[in-house]
Amino acid sequence: MIHGSMSLGVAGIVSLVSMAVVFVVLLLLFVIITAFGKFFAARKEKAASSAPAAPAAAPAAAPRQDDAELIAVLSAAIAEYERGRRNPFIRNRRDLD
Repeated sequence: MIHGSMSLGVAGIVSLVSMAVVFVVLLLLFVIITAFGKFFAARKEKAASSAPAAPAAAPAAAPRQDDAELIAVLSAAIAEYERGRRNPFIRNRRDLD
């Protein structure tokens, strides 16, 4: 059908049918994904309701962390940002973001 010359009307029909097929397939995928989401949500709720409730454990105290590494990373990020702001070759600051 496409080997020879095609009239404008036939080309338009082929285009419209092709677009319709694409949107129908996208709609079908949407319906399938929504159905799977509802199916697995219901299955998860059913499993959660049938599981015995475990006693709530008291939260353990968080171990004391050394913040030196975090401070070093934040300081390096601020220094790099400030270096870019003072660079005379950068005309637009939005290029750095």
